[in-house]
Amino acid sequence: MNTHDKKPDGTLPAPKKISETSISALRERFSFRLFNTHDSPLWTKEKKRIVVIGSGIGGMAAGALFAKIGHRVNVLEMNPSRIGGHGRWLVFRGMKYSMGPQYVWEFGEGELGSRFLEFLGLKKTNPFVLMERDGFERIFIGNRNESANSYFLNFKVPLGLENFRKGLTALFPEEREKLDSLFNDMIGIYNTFKKFFDEHAGPEGRIFLATKFFLGGEAPFSLKLKLGQTIFLSLKEWFDQYGISGLPRRILYAHGGIFAESESEMSAIAYIVGTGNYHKGARYPGKGFHHFFESLAGLIQENGGSVEKGKKVARLKTRNGLVTSAVCEDGTEYPCDFIFSDISPRLTCALLKKNASKLDYTPSHSVPTICIGLKKGLESIAGMKGRNYWWQDGNEVKYDAPDVTLPPRMLFANSPTANIPGSGRDEDKDAIVVFCPGNYRQEKEIYRKGGDAVRKFKKKLAADVVDILDRNVLPGLKSKLLFAEVISSIDIEEQTNGEMGNAYGRRMNVKEIMKGQIEEEGFPGNLFNVSATKNTPGIAGGISTAAILFEELTGKKI
Repeated sequence: MNTHDKKPDGTLPAPKKISETSISALRERFSFRLFNTHDSPLWTKEKKRIVVIGSGIGGMAAGALFAKIGHRVNVLEMNPSRIGGHGRWLVFRGMKYSMGPQYVWEFGEGELGSRFLEFLGLKKTNPFVLMERDGFERIFIGNRNESANSYFLNFKVPLGLENFRKGLTALFPEEREKLDSLFNDMIGIYNTFKKFFDEHAGPEGRIFLATKFFLGGEAPFSLKLKLGQTIFLSLKEWFDQYGISGLPRRILYAHGGIFAESESEMSAIAYIVGTGNYHKGARYPGKGFHHFFESLAGLIQENGGSVEKGKKVARLKTRNGLVTSAVCEDGTEYPCDFIFSDISPRLTCALLKKNASKLDYTPSHSVPTICIGLKKGLESIAGMKGRNYWWQDGNEVKYDAPDVTLPPRMLFANSPTANIPGSGRDEDKDAIVVFCPGNYRQEKEIYRKGGDAVRKFKKKLAADVVDILDRNVLPGLKSKLLFAEVISSIDIEEQTNGEMGNAYGRRMNVKEIMKGQIEEEGFPGNLFNVSATKNTPGIAGGISTAAILFEELTGKKI
């Protein structure tokens, strides 16, 4: 289907596979509240003892909100040295590297993240800086080859969907009509979605629950017609409808690595919502994500709670359908009135000795990290301030089963030292953190072969990444190289307990998105899962989850 297949009113016909029965079933699936706690008889005005399992953003944000109003919160983190879950940071030769988030949405004035920090009294000490308007994403496509004919593209993605449209149509004037049609639909869907949540005080920034809005009764009829063709589509199928050619697609989906999905699998709806959110105002923490998480931990501790490392919860004691305490592997026990679990539903099931076979979800793909240290003096590092750098080889990136023994076909790079003054202990060094598609199962096989095989794998991956960056993104990098440390999918699993070393909890493909929330039948009435797997990924997503739980239990809004 292409733009010539439009009806007289300008809309595209809905796919035949969408029936009234399927729409009705989906609407019912998305109709329940996030935590089903409204008017819960368990919640009274007395101060509660709350235990949080895991220190990811959902757990830390929830813990901080409840600690702020006087409840005693104990956060139990299995990692012996770091809090933050996928948002943790590692230190190499005095430089801090964020292992997950590099930038966020919903932190502009009056938006969710900003209101969250203001409610906690942490806004002044945690400034979030707007990324560069003229190109918050810088896209490199292809391979520089001075000795042969080849193409190489360098494109700066400006903030704002309208600005993005202008940049693309200027570069590809022959596709102006197709691109205009795509952007008109994307902007219309996104703006209506945001307006709905702004007016209904809903969970801004949520991806998995965006579908609930689109299936609701308040969306304009014209939007529902577009939805009829979009809601079940992968991003590739959605691009196909407009007849967009290969190179503009690579740019449109250049930041696809943040979703850990290929174009053929990524949900079009999730892409529209996520891309719109970033273009509304992408920001990064001016003092680093490590400072942000430490601030949340400090607030919990200042209000009588604790954030304890090296505390892996081994089981949950229950009585009369409620959790009474969390027991750690070291034998310590934490009595509780409520449990907030920031680990996946299957791992939570294991703590309850329950059968997890009915939990229907697929963990997202993994994204290994390469932490690079450089001697000061590479001038191009300064250009990374307020920008993310993406490189692709020019083909669709496959996340399902890439061969991790071959050079990566996609890289996402960011410089902590360019963005955050003082992020390195020594002023004579620069840092770059790089992400690439992983393959948990293949990496697991490498680890089974022993330490020599693992070292060989990591050494080659680091060398491949350095070579790609030096040739295509940051010329001269090799001459300044001090070290390159690889954190594999298996390392991520060990450090975070994330299923299969996943990056986002659940996959963001069409099938997974359309499942909606994970229903946890038979779980204790005082246990609430605030993980990305149960709810939605990302910093704004975790804060949204925490804010909804906070409101549904206490009636208070941030």
